[in-house]
Amino acid sequence: MAAAGVLGAELEWMQREPFEEFLTAHTRSGGNDNHPGTLLVWRGVGGQLEHAAVTLGGGWALHKPAQSWTAPRVVLPTRALIRAYRTPGHRLERRTPGP
Repeated sequence: MAAAGVLGAELEWMQREPFEEFLTAHTRSGGNDNHPGTLLVWRGVGGQLEHAAVTLGGGWALHKPAQSWTAPRVVLPTRALIRAYRTPGHRLERRTPGP
């Protein structure tokens, strides 16, 4: 949410419910891995949010691989990030900014 411009989001321990509310209010289904701002959202069994990242454009994406405060923010090639988070039972959805 901080990467999308939500003030103060980088200072909060993000829980599923506020993030789901953000997705509903500020994004719509779809997106392109090569365009900046596409949210990559991984969902587990039953549709529960498991992980998220944002594309930066040019084949790169930003994510934070862990919830701890000290976990670094990481920039990786988008395809490598998607492969790294491929998990049995999880599905990847793409969301783009806009209502």
